[in-house]
Amino acid sequence: MIANHNCWTCKERKVGCDRFLPECVNCKRSGRHCQGYALKLAWPDKVDGRRKQKKYQAQHVRSTDYLTRNGRFTFLNTTNEDFNDTIDFQRIVKIESYSRDEYQIRPALRPLSNINEEDGRLLSYFDSVLARMITTIDDNTNGFRLKLIPMALSSTDASSKSLLQAISALSSFHLGRSEEALQHKVKAIKSLSKSFQEGPSAMLTQFATCMMLCVYSVFDPSDTTWHTHLRGAKIIAEALGKRERDMLCWDFLELWLDYHETFSTYSYPADLSFNDGEPNIVLPESNDHNRQIIGPHGCSTEVLKIISCINQLRTLKSSSKQSPESKTQTFLELSLLIRSRLQTLSQEIRLEIGETSGTLDQTRILLTADFYRIATHLYLYQIAPPQAIPPNAVKELVKEGWSVLDQMEVCTSPWPLFILACNVGTDVERWKIMAMLEVMEERRGVGNYLLVRGLIQAVWMRADLGDRVVEVIDWRELVREGEGMPSFI
Repeated sequence: MIANHNCWTCKERKVGCDRFLPECVNCKRSGRHCQGYALKLAWPDKVDGRRKQKKYQAQHVRSTDYLTRNGRFTFLNTTNEDFNDTIDFQRIVKIESYSRDEYQIRPALRPLSNINEEDGRLLSYFDSVLARMITTIDDNTNGFRLKLIPMALSSTDASSKSLLQAISALSSFHLGRSEEALQHKVKAIKSLSKSFQEGPSAMLTQFATCMMLCVYSVFDPSDTTWHTHLRGAKIIAEALGKRERDMLCWDFLELWLDYHETFSTYSYPADLSFNDGEPNIVLPESNDHNRQIIGPHGCSTEVLKIISCINQLRTLKSSSKQSPESKTQTFLELSLLIRSRLQTLSQEIRLEIGETSGTLDQTRILLTADFYRIATHLYLYQIAPPQAIPPNAVKELVKEGWSVLDQMEVCTSPWPLFILACNVGTDVERWKIMAMLEVMEERRGVGNYLLVRGLIQAVWMRADLGDRVVEVIDWRELVREGEGMPSFI
């Protein structure tokens, strides 16, 4: 066979070429390396004074055009280290450590005799920033400001001191003072332990301290004690008497516990009781009370309780694999019933505006609540039998989810975003999820978002490397044994 043109070696020598393939005979005979006949990259000609020089000019690009935040590039690609079967959350915390701008601490609310100036500043920061950030409705129902702070200042006993130190730990950490935060946390735990020895006189304050330590674990990604503190809060709640439950602050504290408990049973197996062999999964009533959007939840009580029911349904699904056909039928019936409720429920805002109320963006409140509803529907379809899932239902819900997200400046709820991320299918959608998480981390400074981001990437990686679609991957299989589960709070 003969090539269509001379080899590159003969061209450079400006001699004739026999064009034999794969190498010309001239080059072989003269002992030269034949450069072949393939396409050759064009490089600027050498300056020999005989030819006009070509001008090669690349487009001016700055590296900052590609930087996302903190001097790091963003890629969807993986490395060879990512082929591990499990995800190490502690490694994520070390690699993905982030820096935050220094927040300005306002002066203390008022002179307080039982706390020092620094604790007063941290308490003021909690009141003006954090307590307003961890709820979607900052009105007169904001118990983080209007219930917890009075409880922390009401006494000088060990339980009040423990709550004050837990609040100071959270404020210190969010201000980027991790060592100080750890010192406050240790003081909170010591005071809490001391209060248990003094007796059960301040059980609600002890309960609030446990819950505040849960919140600290959400903010500090290296702290894996969230579930431990939550278990302590549940034990105290079970021991409360009628006197404590009749106190005004208990309404808020119970709602706070319900939120953490719901997402605890999302991460861990839910308790499932049976009545005469039938699972005891009771859907919430659809009434005015349950339709109200709760600030600490981000959604209505009805939606949160339905999430809890789906958690129980997931446990039922696991047990139904070795159970009689009747349980499988019950599983289908419950799935259809929950689907019907999610398609028809509504969520309402009821504000109690006061002198200290913050900015109340009703559009954002409704969007966040609707995002929870959409995510709950997608969560149901992750575990429901195929008979309960209409054609293209998942795609339509994903579309709805993006419609809601596109109207938000910042997403404040990691669980709905995680559920949506487990159902997206394109690289463009994945990039948008990562971009949204980066904005969340930068604006809100919640360390738990790092763990959620790492978990999302692990789910996508498993889907890319395996033959399973994303929505049927159980993310719990990707968490290393002994590692703490993420809280999704």
